[in-house]
Amino acid sequence: MPPTTHILIVTHDVKLQEELLAAIASLGDRAPSTVVVDSMRKGLEAVRNRTPDLIVVELTSDLDGMRRFTSEVGVSAPSTTIAAVYRPEEFDADVSESSVIIETLRAGVTDFLRRPVSSSELGELLTRSHERLVPVPDADGRVVSFISNKGGVGKSTLAVNCAVALAQRHPGRVLLIDASLQMGVAASMLDVTPRVTLTDAASEHSRIDETMLRQMVTPHESGLHLLAAPADAVEAATVDDDVVSRILTLARRTYEFVVVDTFPLFDRVVVAVLDLSDRAYVIVENVVPTVIGATKMLQVLDDIHFPRDRRRVILNRMTSIAGGLSAEDVAARLDSEIHAVLPYDKNVISAANAGRPYVMDLDGVFGSWNRFGKEFRAMVSELETLHSGRNGHAAADSQVRGQLRSEATADATSETWEANNE
Repeated sequence: MPPTTHILIVTHDVKLQEELLAAIASLGDRAPSTVVVDSMRKGLEAVRNRTPDLIVVELTSDLDGMRRFTSEVGVSAPSTTIAAVYRPEEFDADVSESSVIIETLRAGVTDFLRRPVSSSELGELLTRSHERLVPVPDADGRVVSFISNKGGVGKSTLAVNCAVALAQRHPGRVLLIDASLQMGVAASMLDVTPRVTLTDAASEHSRIDETMLRQMVTPHESGLHLLAAPADAVEAATVDDDVVSRILTLARRTYEFVVVDTFPLFDRVVVAVLDLSDRAYVIVENVVPTVIGATKMLQVLDDIHFPRDRRRVILNRMTSIAGGLSAEDVAARLDSEIHAVLPYDKNVISAANAGRPYVMDLDGVFGSWNRFGKEFRAMVSELETLHSGRNGHAAADSQVRGQLRSEATADATSETWEANNE
């Protein structure tokens, strides 16, 4: 945990005060100094006397009071993180938690803590408050997308593991956007419960900025930030290509790396993602129907003028069985280089089921004896070499590709590229 040294607690609820103080005491030697006040007026006085690193304030129905408080804190201590602590079951039955979160974000709150407060969640909040002080790179970040012509090929698993691997090397600077709108699984693979999803971002797309985007993400212990997929297909209908383009444009200004998982159906949203992608990974297995579909996908990438030097074909879950396709067979059928061959590894699937990405426990496995680890490490290392200057080319090319978006989408749809999740 970073050296956050001073916390200000603002609440008149004695039980909440005790709860927070107990969580802080549990941090042991890492516990910061703490001041407790029972009103926002006293809180502002405390801020003027000594600038806190973090303010934890009780979330009540008085959002106007919260706005005044956060506004005055912003003047006196603009770098201070303000977190609201709340109990979800206290919301009215007809009010969703996400709607309350959005309104509180509008009031100027930066982060949130759920009750009962645990020391681990408080420690993560302290880490996040430190990450917000990390300067944003001057150059636009790199957008990396994962696409496939069908479901069930391990695309989402690779996207999540890639994002986590980058975040371990660049904590707080990597965002994973789960744009697999109809069946996003990134949150479950990371074992996190998102407060806000792409649906909420879509509802705010006309006013969302870099600061609000960072407030909407769900943090992960690896240092990764997640913007989760909609909760269901009904919510997904509110997210279109314009919304995705807006969010990606903001994300690349805010993060060093933006990793995007997509739905296995070539539509306007996927083309919008590709428009802003500096690298697209086409995920395929050595199974004939999948390879045939991938061949059509590569052709459409040519049709929309997505540069070949920015795409990588990844042969995932490679198995060598009698009568199966070899990597050379796949390359020949695709008429494309295979840039990485990742062998089938049951531990990758087990890790996904457990909600702990495989790469988080690979320190001792990323050795020459483990082929998956070696190939995957090389793939992530190559991503780090992407030069930020290439983003200008990606943006320029997107204008040309955008003109062909409707035609390419219609062609792709006519090929009935529907998700197959067998």
